Formats: sequence, C-alpha cells, structure tokens
Amino acid sequence: MKRVFGLRIIANLSSRTRLNSRRSLHNGDSERSISGIPATQYSLVLDIDGVICRGRDLLPGVKEAFSLITDRKGRFAVPTVFLTNGSNSLRAAKASKLTELIGVHVEPDQVVMAHSPLKMFSDLQKKHVLVVGQGPVKEIANHLGFHIVTQLDDLRILFPHLDCVDFKRRRLDAFTQIGAFNPIEAIIFLGEPLKWESALQLITDVLITNGNPASMKHKRTTKNYPHIPIVACNLDLLWMAEKGLPLPRFGHGIFLHCLSSVYHKLTGYDLHFEAFLGKPSEISYVHAAHCIQRQAFHMKMQCPDTVYVIGDNPESDILGGNLFSRYLKKRGYGRFDHLDVRFIDTVYESPLFDEHSSFESIKKCIPVLLETGVYHEGCTMNGIVHPVSVMLKELTEEEQKHLRKPAFVEENLYQALKTICSRHQL
Repeated sequence: MKRVFGLRIIANLSSRTRLNSRRSLHNGDSERSISGIPATQYSLVLDIDGVICRGRDLLPGVKEAFSLITDRKGRFAVPTVFLTNGSNSLRAAKASKLTELIGVHVEPDQVVMAHSPLKMFSDLQKKHVLVVGQGPVKEIANHLGFHIVTQLDDLRILFPHLDCVDFKRRRLDAFTQIGAFNPIEAIIFLGEPLKWESALQLITDVLITNGNPASMKHKRTTKNYPHIPIVACNLDLLWMAEKGLPLPRFGHGIFLHCLSSVYHKLTGYDLHFEAFLGKPSEISYVHAAHCIQRQAFHMKMQCPDTVYVIGDNPESDILGGNLFSRYLKKRGYGRFDHLDVRFIDTVYESPLFDEHSSFESIKKCIPVLLETGVYHEGCTMNGIVHPVSVMLKELTEEEQKHLRKPAFVEENLYQALKTICSRHQL
C-alpha cells in the first residue's frame, strides 16, 4: 500500500476571501444545472462543529433540519456522511455522541475523522511513533494500526529534566543518563496537545536528536536534518466553541505553526511534513465518497451522482469540496487514484459490498457555506486559514480564489437542507 505523501501547508495571512452575496454565489454550477435531479441522486457530507453544534451546544434548527432527510421511522432517507477534522476520539464514539445529540441513529461508518486515512500508512505502522493529541491517544493509534506508541506524558516521565519550563515541575536533583531507549522513528499529530510550552520543548528535543532525547552525543551545534517523518491531522487554525463565545478559538493548525517557527528559528531549516490529513485534503473526501456509495448500497438505492458538502469554514470545508470537485473532473489523473480506500473501513465493511465499492457514479460536488460557525458575512478573519493541497500550486491566483467560493451560502443547516430539498423537488 502506497503512502499518501506530498501535501504541503501554505500560510498567507495577507489575503482575504470576501463573499459579497449570501445566496447568489455560484462556483461553475448555475441553479438550473443543479436542480431537477431525482431524490436518490444526491447525498450529503456534513461538517459537525459549527454546522450541527458549537462545543457541546446543539445549534438552532438542527433537529428540524434532520427531519427533512429522515423517514417516519427516523432513518436516513438520503445517504449522509459526517466529515470532521476532529481527531480526539474513535469513529464509534463520535457516532454515538452524534446519535445522542441529533436524535437520529448514526453508524460508525457514516463518520470520517481526520485521522482515518492513517490506516493506509503501513510503512509507518511498524515504527516506534510519538503520537501527539488529546483523548484516548494510544487507543486511537492502536485502532489505526500503530502499536509501538509513545505519548508526550511518557516522555515527561522518562526525561523529567527536559520538562522544565514550568518552575513547579523543574527537577533540582542531578541529571542521570537514561539507559536503553528505543529511538522514536516518526511523529503522528492527531491534534493539539495540552501544556503547549512543554510539548513544544519535548517535540523539538525529539526532532533535533533524531528521535533519541536520551542520547549524549547531541551537541548544541549538531543539526540532524532531514528529521524523522511527521504526519499531521487537522490543519484548522480556528474553531468555534460554545455559542456564548463570539471569537474563534485556536486549533491544531496554530500549534503546528508555533512548532514550525520554533524549529526553523533553532535550526535554520523548515519543518517538513510527510503528509497532511483531514480537510481540505482530497483524501478525506475520497473516503467520504466511498462511505456514501456504501450507504446507498445498503439503503438499496442507486449511488447518488451529486454530493453536497456543507460546512462553516471557507478555507477548510469549501476549499476541500471544490478541490474534490476538481478531482472528480480529473478522475484517472488524481493523486489518490492508486489507493484502495476500502482498507480504511475493514472493521465495518460488509463482504457483499466489494463488487459495488467504486464511487465512480459520483460526478459532482457542490460546496455549501453556513453562517453558524467560523464564517459570517463581513467577518475580517475569514481569509486567515490557508491549508491547501499541492494541487493549488498548479493554479493561478484567480483560480485559487474561485476554489474558496461556495455554490451558495445559507444562515443555518435547516435553511441549507430546505434549499437542497426544494432543488430536488422534495
């Protein structure tokens, strides 16, 4: 199984994406071209934070919205997948929480997490990896195929003298050299850690010592480059917390920028990421499309040829949806055509599904932007997040700007689904 490598992050804080018209923006699809499709011919990919909930709070109109796409028994009548950049839980746990939140049963295979594609990184799964994040980190890593796992808390215990930013944690006894330590061979970022000052120190120590902070061979002038492989999930700089908080909160992307700046300042080298996973990377949408096709199969309906991607972040949900739309148009020439995405879902896969598992019937991806999360019209922070795939390097500035525009903007999920249903004559 090949690795999904080659994605890059671009941070350009100077440009701003302004969406000047709420419902009249179109991205190459007129109202006429995306209406009149039979009901079974569309599907949904929904973001969670900022679309369904804000923190622990369900957003207004969400339960009414799901009543539009469920039958009288409360089952989904439209193939629906939840695509999130969250990576601090297992898919089954996220599906259970969604079920409780929206009052509609959600299966684990309807949830695509930012870390889901890590199951395909077979060459890294045999290595000793440092896994960074919150929640059941080791359990998530084990579920994804990584079994030789170290956490930051393990490093704090093994190397207490290295964790000394906080005076209260600083050790005053003499340093004694650690005995045998199996060097760390790769770093997997599931999400932002706790105690950033400590995390930045320890991760930098791992990078500049080639994975072995116990080594006494490293000197202040030693520069080990290239460093050990790094894979990061979830590049979002910002996210919206509970409804009472009007300002966005720092996300994992902020921590990655801090780490990159620290590493460059100390070594003179750029921090190199082998891969970025999660939105807006097309691989997350390829996985979502596979889940849609499988869901349609189990619902005994024809696989939809149109998918609506609904989110609150122009630089994550909308950009990713438009990049996936380009991928669909260039099918056969995409960077992920060699991947068997079914490998991600082996835990939930039905043996009857293999012969029906291509999502080639999906022809069109339509991104829809909501005003319930990071984006709202006139917001000066809309253009701050720029995690993009290598595909954008092939495009002009005008084309890149175009990719950040939704097909249309709605106030909330209920209004968005109502518009979609009316276009499909439901």
